[in-house]
Amino acid sequence: MSKAPSLLVRARALTGFAELVSDLGGDVDGLLSGVGMTTQMLAQPEATISMPGVVALLENAASQLAAPDFGLLLAKRQDFSALGPIALIASRANTVGKALVAIARNLPYHVARTSLRMQSGPAAGLAWLHYELPSEIGGEQRQSVEMCCLMLIQTLRMLSGDAGADWSVVLAHEPGLPLSRYREIFACEVACQQSGNGVIFPESFLAKVLDSGNPQIRVAVERFVAHLIRRNPLDLACQIEDLIARQLAGGGCSLADIARQLAMHERTLQRRLDAQQIRFVDILDRVRRKQAREFLAQPALPLSEVAILLGYSEQRSLSRACRRWFGTTPGALRTSS
Repeated sequence: MSKAPSLLVRARALTGFAELVSDLGGDVDGLLSGVGMTTQMLAQPEATISMPGVVALLENAASQLAAPDFGLLLAKRQDFSALGPIALIASRANTVGKALVAIARNLPYHVARTSLRMQSGPAAGLAWLHYELPSEIGGEQRQSVEMCCLMLIQTLRMLSGDAGADWSVVLAHEPGLPLSRYREIFACEVACQQSGNGVIFPESFLAKVLDSGNPQIRVAVERFVAHLIRRNPLDLACQIEDLIARQLAGGGCSLADIARQLAMHERTLQRRLDAQQIRFVDILDRVRRKQAREFLAQPALPLSEVAILLGYSEQRSLSRACRRWFGTTPGALRTSS
């Protein structure tokens, strides 16, 4: 019998979980152990943990703590911790639509196989940003879906500066809260038992020009980059690696882009690298090699998607890189792992 594909998510998805459970009077360690996790597993935000485990954990927490809005409460605590990387990715886009494309491309880095796609409808002049968890997870998913939809709408508001009063949130499941409570939390219309999940807004919203000076985007990026610098205060190469890793799939990982994010001139960054005898191209290659091993170990990610996540425009580039790094093809490496 073939083994089911691994479905993984970054531990960042549970940012604020322990604090929220404690505030609600719950047993953090007990809830985590119930799905085979520990607090140590959550200590590294970029570490990967089981996606089905996270989904079950949120459902268990909501049930045991009698908190039917648990996922929504957790999303409210994840403003900059989750939106920081998203702001970094989207900050180079000049329209809402292009920002969403960049986010969708990078999403598998954070959550494997999660779908974020744009579709027309459900009525003329409207667009539906459709969000779905992988079907393989199964079981109850209400907390995770509601949490992600709230984070999605928070992201749209942050990027655009639009209050979104004419938007609506659609959820496929039955309501777990009174609709009035959903409307209060999402600050727009909410409908349950629909054909899918996501946010519906006027199609014209996609063409809205993003303000590069948007203070919310700037603050989100600055806080996120400041966190990376605090974590590696004396290690410039590690700072650069972290920034590249967060936005590789969306492109924009040039020396100039990274210098701008570190609030320094490109020539200044180049001089600092030269002084340490470090080459930017070597850092980029190192990040790609590390991520290639990680992504190829996840059978749920198609090779074409792995290539995109590594910033390659075609799968052949991934094949050439794997032969150089590992002496074999991506498919052979995946089979042997």
